[in-house]
Amino acid sequence: MRVILDTSVIVSGMILPKGPPAKIISHWLNNKFTLLYTKAMLAELEDVLNRAWLHERLSHAPSRTPEFLEAVTLLGQPVKGYVNVTGLIRDPFDEMFLACAILGNADFLVSGDKDLLTLAKIQQTFILPPTQFLSYLSD
Repeated sequence: MRVILDTSVIVSGMILPKGPPAKIISHWLNNKFTLLYTKAMLAELEDVLNRAWLHERLSHAPSRTPEFLEAVTLLGQPVKGYVNVTGLIRDPFDEMFLACAILGNADFLVSGDKDLLTLAKIQQTFILPPTQFLSYLSD
């Protein structure tokens, strides 16, 4: 199974270690699915994970940011190429997730973003919120 986790899902998983996003990350680390990412997605993730507000929220635990980013690059599958997805979604910052879905032949894009969720599907990729995807993984 080929899956994309948007940045907000990953950040939520790091902030709330017992919530659905954290459980999804755990499933990925236990090889239940292949995590797809692009260079742009990795750059955004690195930027967000290194923001001061997030470090404050995670001050109770040692920073796992470097290890997590390394895990994404070592265990995830990079997706390369170009596809024009301009105008398919209101927020141009979300276009990288749609491009990754199309180019990577993703089965699922997991997101809490309402703009992405409204699409429900792009080509072969179903777009689901974390709780619904977690239910799918549990079945």
